[in-house]
Amino acid sequence: MRSTLRYAWKVPPEATPGEDTRFWIGRVSSGHAAEHQQFIEWLNGPEAADIFRRRRLTEYQLTESDGNLTVVFKAPHTGDPRIMIDFLRYPGVWPEYWEFVRGGRGDEEALTPAGTVKVHWRRDA
Repeated sequence: MRSTLRYAWKVPPEATPGEDTRFWIGRVSSGHAAEHQQFIEWLNGPEAADIFRRRRLTEYQLTESDGNLTVVFKAPHTGDPRIMIDFLRYPGVWPEYWEFVRGGRGDEEALTPAGTVKVHWRRDA
């Protein structure tokens, strides 16, 4: 008997009610403040918004406090984790000078990001 693999592009577009939430916590490497500021400007622009839409996110928020970063991102609840995995692996939205500290799921841990919201994108309804 042959098993069938399902890929993210084959995930049905109709999501079950609700959203899955993930977070990424890290920091900006020393000496990269100017590059980081340029990247924040890019994240607030149309190219990044297009990537968020294509990756099927419903929301992306980056909060910063003294070089410490918290990224919270959401996607439709489909029961398939590949939407989140694909976004975490997507080149260009995770610069090499961002140092990973930890990550997690919104349903396992309450998270209230401290600091200033630098980027907030939400998919139009």
